[in-house]
Amino acid sequence: MLEPTIYDYWRIIAKRKRMFVLIFLVTVSSTAIYTRFQPEVYRSEATITFKPPAAYSKIPGSEMDELDPRSAVQTEVRVINSLEIAGRAAVKTGFLPGLAGAGAKDRISARMRDSYKAERLQDSNLISLSATGPDPASACAAANAVIESYKEYNLEQKSKQAKKRLEDIASRRGEVEDSLRSLERQKQNFIKRNPGSGMGVTLANQLSDLEFKRNHLLEKYTPNHPDVFGIDQRIEAAQEKLDKIPSQEIELVRISREVRMQEELYTTLNKQYEEAKLGLSSVISFVGVVDPPVAGDSPISPKAGLNLAISGLLGIFLSMAVVFILENLDISIGTIEDIEEIVKLPVLGVIPGIASKRRLDNWLADLLRRERMSLHNFRGMLLSNKHAAGLALEFYCTLRSNILARLKNRRGASLVFCSAGKAEGKTLTAINFSLACVSSGMKALIIDADIRRPWMHTVLGMNRSPGLSDILAGKVGWRDAVLEGAAIASGGKTFTELHKFPGIENLSALGCGSPCVDVTDLMDSADWPSLMAELREEFDIVIIDAPPVLAFLDSLIVAKHSDGVVLVYKAGKMGRSALKRAKEQIIAANANVIGVVLNSVHRTDMYSYYDYYGESY
Repeated sequence: MLEPTIYDYWRIIAKRKRMFVLIFLVTVSSTAIYTRFQPEVYRSEATITFKPPAAYSKIPGSEMDELDPRSAVQTEVRVINSLEIAGRAAVKTGFLPGLAGAGAKDRISARMRDSYKAERLQDSNLISLSATGPDPASACAAANAVIESYKEYNLEQKSKQAKKRLEDIASRRGEVEDSLRSLERQKQNFIKRNPGSGMGVTLANQLSDLEFKRNHLLEKYTPNHPDVFGIDQRIEAAQEKLDKIPSQEIELVRISREVRMQEELYTTLNKQYEEAKLGLSSVISFVGVVDPPVAGDSPISPKAGLNLAISGLLGIFLSMAVVFILENLDISIGTIEDIEEIVKLPVLGVIPGIASKRRLDNWLADLLRRERMSLHNFRGMLLSNKHAAGLALEFYCTLRSNILARLKNRRGASLVFCSAGKAEGKTLTAINFSLACVSSGMKALIIDADIRRPWMHTVLGMNRSPGLSDILAGKVGWRDAVLEGAAIASGGKTFTELHKFPGIENLSALGCGSPCVDVTDLMDSADWPSLMAELREEFDIVIIDAPPVLAFLDSLIVAKHSDGVVLVYKAGKMGRSALKRAKEQIIAANANVIGVVLNSVHRTDMYSYYDYYGESY
């Protein structure tokens, strides 16, 4: 089997061009409508930086952690994109009212967060911020609101630690102050109860000073250093003296020592408290604006040009996909090669689809899927019509030559035109074939053998009866029923174009006759051999338009008394199995199947069969 070529693909697309164009137009038009009704979106961009000032670490009470710049910037990007910042920005822009519920706040904050985006600029410690809005002013306002909210949040976070430290120191200072006041009252009460005491306090103060000096020296020297050793001796002497004082002095010494310790602790806390206050007042935001928000002049969405370009490509892709899927699902036969391979019959002729001059008729016929076209359209496709003759006369002449070449009797031959199913163009093919025969000088008779569903008498403008059924029933002789030349179209219907066709005087026609109750019995009991013998003597060729093979037995009865049978197949109409089964039934009836006429072939497919260039002349 040959590989498909580019032309084969083009032929498939051209065959279903209406479906292709429809899907393409639907895709593009739906995208255009969607783009048209999309709201315009503008964008405002800004660049911000996150960096602590160089002097911040020197401020008393500030404890700045050592931060990795990249990880710090990435962390701040997540902070900017958080719901917290989005909610604050929504309040500033007026999107989030102050009395909104928790659920409403979350929804509005999430919507606000979706309207902007922060990301770290590559190879830098800068943060890019872009915000969108329905107009340039709202987009710029949203970007400013996000920046201000982020600044406030950053300042609050930096101040929170300093506030916490200040509060802890203040709380501890209050506790020490209360304890100091309590000890001072104890000391004062003790002195009032014991007026002569006081020596122990002096010794206790000396001992406390010596211990303080010793601890200071130990920061520089070892315990064996002479200075530390001398302090130890003095501490030991003061302790011995303190041990000898009365017991009430010892109590006073203890209270005095605790008072002094609390005083030193209170002094230290006061100093730390002042440092913490200074640090809190010196806290600043680490956020700076490098490029302030600038509103764009043109909207970033919708992008009509890009959308239409993408929809065009998508439309082409979808159209091709649908066309090729339909082609693969199509079980009908559309090429000569398929017919000859599947049905094992030669193709006698390829007849193009002849469209009406009135495009509305063609469009309605395709849209309504009419099985039988209107009388006006049908007559417009006959060779007697100048428009049809200019397009198809050569094809019917080729069909005439091929059929006559395959008939044993070149003179007085009888030929049956039938099809597998209905509405495949057998009547049109039979009439045009008869016109092609008479145009070459042959004397032809065309018979309408479709008694059940006749159409030929209407097309030719002749009366239905007397006709074939009357002849078969013995009611009338064939010479009395056959109309010759100018007598055709004498039934009261105007068909002047037929009378102008060259050689029309050589054409005779026989209608289907009167309606019959049992057509099959009538045709089966008729004396066909005698009738056909008489007709062969009178005419060069007898053309019989028979009903569909798969529907009735009428065609098989007529076929076995004829010289040949021509199967008319409309491209893409019936399944391949139907045509094959029709051929088998005709052969089973001992009839001679000459070949197949491929009818209503798409114009683009004709190039693959013939070098079709008629339109160039």
